[in-house]
Amino acid sequence: MEHDPSGEKRLLDALSSGDPAAIAAIYQLYGERIFRYTYRMLNNRTDAEDATAETFLRVIRRSRDLRADGAFRTWLFRIARNLCIDKLRQHQLMELPLDATVGSGEERTALRIAVREALNALPKDYREPLILCDLEDLSARQAADVLGISVPALKSRLYRGRRALKDRLGAAMEKAL
Repeated sequence: MEHDPSGEKRLLDALSSGDPAAIAAIYQLYGERIFRYTYRMLNNRTDAEDATAETFLRVIRRSRDLRADGAFRTWLFRIARNLCIDKLRQHQLMELPLDATVGSGEERTALRIAVREALNALPKDYREPLILCDLEDLSARQAADVLGISVPALKSRLYRGRRALKDRLGAAMEKAL
């Protein structure tokens, strides 16, 4: 999805002036991406749905304070991130992936599961930048803002995270390439 700052500004202006259709349009723009992000962070569909819903409830609650200054997407992902961190602290999530049982011969599915398991096994400092930059296509600046770190620190974590992910995947990655 192409980011349209002027369209986003109009939506945020409409939302802050009380237009109920604006939240539906904002959800249309970002709902799926926020859900994917929260799902990748939490590895649990129900928790991800809850975190996504709560993210947009917080947008509604704070709609009068919104500024359409180009940082909305970063702010939205930061809300989702904080909710995920809270949820992880509550549950100390230690689950197997829901789709761990796969049909025979489905190498792509097996590889996706291997990647997800390897990603989930990474330390949070490596996993979050990978999810934001490589899976959610946020820029280094946006991801750094979401995480509250500098761009060089983000790039360092990305490099180390990618290397650690590749090491964890080992033979599964070589088969896919």
